[in-house]
Amino acid sequence: MSFENKAPTGNDAALKNKTDNKSTPGPAATPSKHSKKPFDRHSRSGKTDSKKQVKQAWGDDKKELEDEARAEADAAAELAAEAEENPSGPAAKSLQDYLAELQEKEAALGGARVVRKANEGAEAKWTAAEKIEKEQASYVAPSATKKSKQKAPKEKKFLDFSAVFADETPKFSDRKPGYKGKKSNAPNSKVVKKEQNFPSL
Repeated sequence: MSFENKAPTGNDAALKNKTDNKSTPGPAATPSKHSKKPFDRHSRSGKTDSKKQVKQAWGDDKKELEDEARAEADAAAELAAEAEENPSGPAAKSLQDYLAELQEKEAALGGARVVRKANEGAEAKWTAAEKIEKEQASYVAPSATKKSKQKAPKEKKFLDFSAVFADETPKFSDRKPGYKGKKSNAPNSKVVKKEQNFPSL
C-alpha cells in the first residue's frame, strides 16, 4: 500500500498551503454609511477673499508701522510745545501775595460785599398782616348735639399679702421615693404571748 498520491491533511496541509495565494490582496473593508468626506469643512464654492478684504481683516504691517511712527512724532511735538509754554515749571505764589491780590480785586468791585443778616426786615413786612379764618358752612344743621362722655381714669388697686420665702432647700432623706411610713391596716409583726390564750389541759 503506497501513500505517494494521498493529499496532506491536518497540520501538514496547513503548513504546505501557507504560501498559497499570498500575492493577491485581501478583501477591502466595507465603507461606513456615516463616513465624512475628506474636504467636508472646506468651501467648495471657489470664492476667495480679495487682497483688500484680507488687509482690512488682518491688517497691513507696513501701514501699522507708519501709524506708530506718526503717533510718536505727534507726542514729541506736543511735549515740546508744552515745555515752551511753561519753561519755568508751575507758578508759585506766596500767601501774602495772594491776599494782596484779593484785596485789590475787592477794591475794584467797590469794597467788601454787604451781606444781609438773617431775618432782617422780616417783622416790618408781616406786622400788618391779619389772620383770616374761614367758617365752614353747615348745609344740614344737627338736631341734637352729642355729648362726649369722658371716662374716669382707672385707679390702681394694690393688694397686700404676706409672702414667705424659704431660705434653705428642703433636705431629702435616703428612703426610696414614694415611701410614706407604715400603713395603718398593716399587721403587727410583734407576737404577744399571754397565758390566757393558752389554757392548761
